[in-house]
Amino acid sequence: MEPSTLPRYRVALYRAQGCYFARVLELPGCIARGATEVEAVENARGAIRFHVWIAQVLAEDRATVEVEIRA
Repeated sequence: MEPSTLPRYRVALYRAQGCYFARVLELPGCIARGATEVEAVENARGAIRFHVWIAQVLAEDRATVEVEIRA
């Protein structure tokens, strides 16, 4: 896919615990970390690709088991 046709995502950057976190606003739970803002954004690209891929994989199959847990 051409870079100009790839979907665009908004990323919010946070500084905490001595590093940066990039939260992808359109994909709940999709977060990446980096030592710098640039590294966090670059890592977010991989997190987005994985998030989209795993969502597609899971959409094709029903869960084998569903359980409730506390965290």
